Amino acid sequence: MILFCIPFAGGGTEAFDGWHEALAPVAEVRVAELPGRGVRFGQPLVDSMPALVADLAEQCEDLSRRPFALLGYSFGSYAAYALALHLAERGRTPGRLFVGGSRAPFLPLRDRPRHLMPDAELIAELRALNGTDPEVLASEPLMAMYLPVLRADFKIVETFAPLAEPAPCPLTVFGASRDAFVPTGDLAAWTRLGDATTEVRVYDGDHFVIRSERSRICRAVRADLTLDALNAAS
Repeated sequence: MILFCIPFAGGGTEAFDGWHEALAPVAEVRVAELPGRGVRFGQPLVDSMPALVADLAEQCEDLSRRPFALLGYSFGSYAAYALALHLAERGRTPGRLFVGGSRAPFLPLRDRPRHLMPDAELIAELRALNGTDPEVLASEPLMAMYLPVLRADFKIVETFAPLAEPAPCPLTVFGASRDAFVPTGDLAAWTRLGDATTEVRVYDGDHFVIRSERSRICRAVRADLTLDALNAAS
């Protein structure tokens, strides 16, 4: 089993540090390499969902040869959902889709688009999200590199036309009890895109619960993938 993971806005492969070891008995964890960061630093950014999905689909070219699942967090959950639909249309349906830390994709924006915010306001938003090192936020050279990446990621989500197409596979939803940006009701609305087996898991924490509760989240993901493998074999 391969678990292909897509990070939150501005994130890279480091967003899933520790996942390889936690899921090793069950799944091979692969993390999307997104333009403008990590090994693709300096490459042109993408700022639309169709362009991002096309890029991700290339990275997933070999997934049809083995069972696979998709997982995305925050920004990454929308990308994983759109990618699941894209792959399913081409006969490569994932075994499961995990989405976390985001409002359902058919809900309208509830705040001002972040990709249009002035730098100072966007930095204040990042500080409130509590996911960026304060030293990075205070560094003008680092923010000069980081903000364009964030703006591109935010634009992808904020210009993604509301979509309510059912997930093409079993769906698992997870998030945080104290996420000031994703109310639990908006998180739970994802269930409208799943079937009767869709589960919503709410962990104690803020928007970056994927870090603070990594061990618990990984155990739950591992259990889901193990059960899926057993069901597929029976």
